[in-house]
Amino acid sequence: MNVLIHPRRLSGSVVIPPSKSQSHRAIIAASLSKGKSVINNITMNEDVVATIAAMEKIGVKITQNNRQLVIHGVNKIQVADDNIIDCNESGSTIRFLIPLLSLSKHKIVMTGKPTLFKRPMLVYEKLFSERGLYYAQNEKSIIINGNLSCGLYRIPGNISSQFFSGLMFALPLLKDDSVIEIEGELESRDYIEMTIDMLARFGVKVIQENNRYLIPGNQHYTAAHITIEGDYSQMAFFGVAGLLGGDITCQNMIRQSLQPDRRILDFVNDMNGSFDWNDQRITFHYSTTFGSTIDLSQSPDIGPILAILAAFSEGYTTLVNAQRLKYKESNRLLAMYETLEKMGVESVMGDSSLQIKGTSLIEGGHYDSYGDHRIVMALAIAAIRAKSPLIIHHAEAVSKSYPSFFEDYQKLGGMISFLED
Repeated sequence: MNVLIHPRRLSGSVVIPPSKSQSHRAIIAASLSKGKSVINNITMNEDVVATIAAMEKIGVKITQNNRQLVIHGVNKIQVADDNIIDCNESGSTIRFLIPLLSLSKHKIVMTGKPTLFKRPMLVYEKLFSERGLYYAQNEKSIIINGNLSCGLYRIPGNISSQFFSGLMFALPLLKDDSVIEIEGELESRDYIEMTIDMLARFGVKVIQENNRYLIPGNQHYTAAHITIEGDYSQMAFFGVAGLLGGDITCQNMIRQSLQPDRRILDFVNDMNGSFDWNDQRITFHYSTTFGSTIDLSQSPDIGPILAILAAFSEGYTTLVNAQRLKYKESNRLLAMYETLEKMGVESVMGDSSLQIKGTSLIEGGHYDSYGDHRIVMALAIAAIRAKSPLIIHHAEAVSKSYPSFFEDYQKLGGMISFLED
């Protein structure tokens, strides 16, 4: 699907979809809990659907009722029917579940789209090898066999937090205690805090001591009722749209949130962007923004939309510590550099940085989505200040995280035509 967007300012109010990061964690924890759990405010994007399907393969009963999930968990990890788990393109699903599925003590084949297996997985390969377990990866799958054991796990701090979270889901179920020890500086710490918080809501304890996480064994998940917060990483797109065009109110947002992407508010504030809170609503106002230095080490997912905000901010903006943008659904660092160049925006790409010189308007025309949902949404917001209509190719990628994005875009006044490929 290609999408043609006419340059037009957006304004109005939009209900932000629930946090994808929090949804994954709640679904997995509920699936490991004996009894009935209820998760409210769920959106069935492709990533969440992948996690639900994986949980159903281990015998979990999940019923959807509008935006609510009722989950009857299991107390034993045992793959039903066959040993194949399809993770689609969800990095969270595959990284969260590899340690957990190893507890089945059977051979498991984890499949998905080819782009999924281009993302770094060496941490698990190393951990499995060290413990004499089977791990094999090719372009189409990861195969594991063997039961993860308790003990000491040393993990580099500069890799995805999803490896830490995956171990934290599985290790409490083992008989004895375990320790996860961080090597070097820890990035994306807040995602780990989100996992620890969700585990606590389901009765599982993880204790942090400096650069170590102590995980008592022989724990049991307890059923709970959870309401998922609005997603700051999705809010960021319409927040920037408000700064570029007109007042936009984003509903369903929690001010005191553990989500790492809440830093979007700090970055906007540093760049002179105007916004204010009213209960669980945050309104972004048209603003003249100025360049700044933005550290993406703790919140890489908002990198693409911050690059767009930088493109329309006076002076220079530098995105630093952006190396992890290279290992997402696309190489987002390169994708945004090439996109900005095509827009006529001066930019300089380093190994882990992107310097951007602001402008007032960008060039319209044809743009590639790189098959990446966040590139699609960033392009759509950039179209607000395009000189001519902008066409996004393969825009269906938004269904990975925000299936109703273009519907919400139109409700805010956007003019969109959907074209055949």
